[in-house]
Amino acid sequence: MTVRVVTDSSAVLPDEWIDTYGIHVVSLELAWPDGSLSRGDVPYSMVAERLAAGAKPPTTGAPSPGTYESIFDDALASGERVIVLCPSSELSSTYRSAELAARAAASSDDIRVIDTQTAAAGQGIVALEAARAAAAGRDMDAVVERALSVSRRTQIWATLLQLEFLRRSGRIPAIAALGAGALRLEPVVRYAGGSPSLVGVVRSPHAGFERIVREWERTFVGSTPLRFVAFHSAREAEANDARDRVLQRLPNADAIAIEVPAALAAHTGPGLIGLAWFWDN
Repeated sequence: MTVRVVTDSSAVLPDEWIDTYGIHVVSLELAWPDGSLSRGDVPYSMVAERLAAGAKPPTTGAPSPGTYESIFDDALASGERVIVLCPSSELSSTYRSAELAARAAASSDDIRVIDTQTAAAGQGIVALEAARAAAAGRDMDAVVERALSVSRRTQIWATLLQLEFLRRSGRIPAIAALGAGALRLEPVVRYAGGSPSLVGVVRSPHAGFERIVREWERTFVGSTPLRFVAFHSAREAEANDARDRVLQRLPNADAIAIEVPAALAAHTGPGLIGLAWFWDN
């Protein structure tokens, strides 16, 4: 039986990866304070236009169990097994929704719901590597093992200009966010073990960017295959710069720069720049 890989739109995934490997992306919804809803899988720039026009920031909601049930029913009817790759269950209820749906499925043995313990571009890298394993014909257990192995070895570092979005969403401790904001400092965040942690503050956007690039450089392991994603909201030039620096050192690296989806930027606001990478050693 073939394996269908499913994730959600908080993952940072370029269209090329989705189309090439048939990754099924479930769109999170954005709930706006005026009561309207919009899709979370659109680029952040589309949401930025609405914010610039005076709208208050939206919140995100996890897909319902019913959404996953429909996916499972379709896959099982087609003779496929399903692996759902969710953002960290510590920060999102997506895992619980998918797990509830899997328990209700007619053939739950053919469904695996995985807490990737990562998010954003890290979640995207895990989804890609799982989908590549599935496309190569590997069985469900092998695809799950590949996803978990990649998840354990994927690093994410990020910095951002605005703290209010993260404070409101609970993605970093509110006290740390308020303290940094009061001093007009910008946080540097590392995502590991299923949750983000504040590892430092800097006094300028440039200093934050250089800090996270140095963190990648410290992990450099030469000729080992590398997958690298520079992701951003409204910091395209720096994301491109990070990608180009990687390619200067490793011309054969799989390195991209990409704008984050609206579902992620709803938690970070504009001014996010992050790096996610995975050395395949």
